[in-house]
Amino acid sequence: MAVTNQPVSELATDPATDTPGQTAPIDWRGFVRLARLRFLLYNLLPVGLAVAVSVHQGHPLLLGWYVLAQLFAWTVHLMTHYCNEYFDLAADRANVYFTPWTGGSRALVDGLVPPVVALGTAFVLAAVAQLMIVAMPTWPARLAATAAVVLAWFYTAPPGRFNYRGLGEVTVAAILNGLWPVVAVLLQTGTVPVLLLAILAPTALLQTVRMMVMNLGDRRSDAQVGKRTVPVIVGYDRAVRIIVTAQPVAYAALTGFAVAGWVPWLVWAPMTATAAISVWLVLRLRRGEMRDLDQRRMTPVVFWASNHVSLIVGAAMLGVLLDTARTGADGGALTLLGAVLAGYAGLFAHRLWLASRRQR
Repeated sequence: MAVTNQPVSELATDPATDTPGQTAPIDWRGFVRLARLRFLLYNLLPVGLAVAVSVHQGHPLLLGWYVLAQLFAWTVHLMTHYCNEYFDLAADRANVYFTPWTGGSRALVDGLVPPVVALGTAFVLAAVAQLMIVAMPTWPARLAATAAVVLAWFYTAPPGRFNYRGLGEVTVAAILNGLWPVVAVLLQTGTVPVLLLAILAPTALLQTVRMMVMNLGDRRSDAQVGKRTVPVIVGYDRAVRIIVTAQPVAYAALTGFAVAGWVPWLVWAPMTATAAISVWLVLRLRRGEMRDLDQRRMTPVVFWASNHVSLIVGAAMLGVLLDTARTGADGGALTLLGAVLAGYAGLFAHRLWLASRRQR
């Protein structure tokens, strides 16, 4: 708790000049903690959704490119985590209201790993991602993948530092609910179907405000070190209004796309079922669960805000697979993608069990 008494100038120290952290030995459990592996579970869904849409459009499943798209998403996500831990160190040190879902991994803050190790690992992962891009067969796929790497790196790294300039929330949505599935579908089909874009649009909106929820919990420490996320810029009350308003807008847009014939009703139905989580989030935010930065009250809110997006993308993938099955598509492809979705469901159930144990 003593960290809150440090001057802002000391909290904002460049990690590269943080001598004590450089000479500390590496705790390998801390190194793994930096990866924040639980967040990588989500990547199965946008990539799997994109491949499911390609099969839905009548294209054969290209297993090799599916694997590459999945490995690329995981590599870039890991790169982002290690990069963020380095460049967000001052903000994480100032954050005494962190939850298991916000405030970073705490591995650098706790001195388990020298900051330079996190940065070096990020550079290695960036290089691996570049090799994957070179292996991609078309320029559209390479360009989309390169855009994902650039946005992910400069999310916190200078000179971009998007999450310090009110652009972090939309950057995350552009990558997770935009570029990753776009790369995956380009590797499968060479085009981006309207169905995929119509599914991604409302989920990207929910992803944007989900990041606003996460940043609500970090707003005090972020403001202290000059990290201007949207909640810091607009203030708590206005941020909550934006988050609350976005919920019905996203589902209304999805319904409009279904009426227009861009999204099959069999896809619309499971996606719309996740609106119950939106209602729960709205009620919690209106009750001020994030206002006082009470860790115990914030944790369920950030947990369900994060998993709300996962579940609606998973629901979309389920709907696409069900609608595809009606057409008599390749049973092998449906089985594989169904197994991926079932695997995610099992891991999510385990995550839910672990979260319930922490709240006891």
